[in-house]
Amino acid sequence: MSCQFLQNNAGKSGIPVTGKVSAKMTDPTPENRKMISAYKSPTLSDIVYYTNQHSDNSLAEALLRTVGFQKLGDQTSESGRIVVTDHLKDAGFDMLGLNYIDGSGLSRSNNVTPISQVKFLTSLMDEKYYRSYLTSLPIGGQSGTLKRMFLGTGNGQVFAKTGTLNKVKTLAGYLKTNSGKTLVFSLMVNNYSGSVDMVKKRMEKILEPALDL
Repeated sequence: MSCQFLQNNAGKSGIPVTGKVSAKMTDPTPENRKMISAYKSPTLSDIVYYTNQHSDNSLAEALLRTVGFQKLGDQTSESGRIVVTDHLKDAGFDMLGLNYIDGSGLSRSNNVTPISQVKFLTSLMDEKYYRSYLTSLPIGGQSGTLKRMFLGTGNGQVFAKTGTLNKVKTLAGYLKTNSGKTLVFSLMVNNYSGSVDMVKKRMEKILEPALDL
């Protein structure tokens, strides 16, 4: 390999090179190496499970960047948003009113309608990964961010993801009725008065009649 080739390629990679460049193999006859240990990442379903159960914003942002890297080779939030938005369009997501800014939902510039969420969550029920996604969601009265909601009525029957900002409280997911039906719902409350606990209790009351359907 010529020195000029090395210099040109280093320059293309953004590495400034001056002076004479010489190629050298540092260890032409390396000794036999022994693997000490290897680490394997958790599966994607395990990562999604942890993210949804704990509402881990950092992992949500990392997942957004990861899909951008896998599809576009660019590990940035912007690439992730492009990939996710294209996927939503391909999946028939109702794009009306959608403004998608980040992976965690912390940006106040995020906008989405409840009906578009319900339509999308309903479409997921026909996907092969639906069971993995459903399992990742917190369960009312039992796990994750819903462990302290639905402690009485609806205990073990609500599978949903929470969303919380100052004066914003949302809940979207699936509800198993007493007769065995699966209902899809999305509740979004903005600029409410009172405490977040009052809003959570009102959400429980809104969903309670649906359990008898």
